[in-house]
Amino acid sequence: MPASYHDDPQLAGFRIVLNAADFAARKHAGQKRKGALAEPYINHLIEVAQLVANAIAGPDPNLLAAALLHDTVEDTKTTAEELIEAFGPDVAALVCELTDDKSLPKSERKRRQVEHAPELSVRAQILKLADKISNLRGILHSPPADWDLNRKREYVLWGKDVVHGMTSPNPVLEKEFDSTLQKLEQMLGK
Repeated sequence: MPASYHDDPQLAGFRIVLNAADFAARKHAGQKRKGALAEPYINHLIEVAQLVANAIAGPDPNLLAAALLHDTVEDTKTTAEELIEAFGPDVAALVCELTDDKSLPKSERKRRQVEHAPELSVRAQILKLADKISNLRGILHSPPADWDLNRKREYVLWGKDVVHGMTSPNPVLEKEFDSTLQKLEQMLGK
């Protein structure tokens, strides 16, 4: 008996990524990036997923789905249980590994990101690095209007601390991070 298209692992991979994109777009509907252009938030999630897709050696649909979903628990009313039900425990675990505890003050959340960077799984480090690249690109191309030069520099220094604490950064993403960082540092003046 021929296998149905439901049994095809490649199609299953496409489905999980597209379902994650749809889920993220619906959960983040109406949210905008902080930049002066106020782009739809989904643009950030797609950029992170694209960075990941271009940096990994083989197919990993769950990692791409997690890239699209990485801010859902932190920035929407989505629960980890909801992600487990919709996308399975692997995707949910990756998202939760990157989720900040919003009940903590911002300074504490930032400190914890630096502290926990070396403890992230290799796949979570890929996501975190892609996220930081996207955020630096945002400061480069469309910084928040209310961020002065000092605030931008502080974010860049903190982002460097997080990335430099990683124990297994993806080489492709590390190169892109360094390139983006160099452009930003030139623009901001070290």
